[in-house]
Amino acid sequence: MANEPESAHAGSSRTAENLIHVRSLRAEVFPSEIFDEHAWNMMLQLFVAQAKAQEVSENELIRATGTPPGAGQRWLAHLVADGQIEPYTDGGAIALTASALDRMEGFLRDASAIHQSDDSA
Repeated sequence: MANEPESAHAGSSRTAENLIHVRSLRAEVFPSEIFDEHAWNMMLQLFVAQAKAQEVSENELIRATGTPPGAGQRWLAHLVADGQIEPYTDGGAIALTASALDRMEGFLRDASAIHQSDDSA
């Protein structure tokens, strides 16, 4: 019975280790200034929208990520200045830059492989 708690936590421990690994991978791929969850959520939403060939406006993106409007506008300005999203006009579609899209694809592929290793262990 002494081994029961250890084995019960083994899967969670692997997942926790993998999440730490994924966070460190994210830090290697993207600049640390965008790790506010609002900015990260915006980038994930844009990636999904672009993968589905859907356009997203500023208001739609801010609403989809649950970001307060003022903070959302500031993060979008920062992401444009940082080269993560393309410059856009008010009411226009927002999109990740080609570079950010490529890095996001690589990050998600690597993160997926890490999470899939949970099943094989």
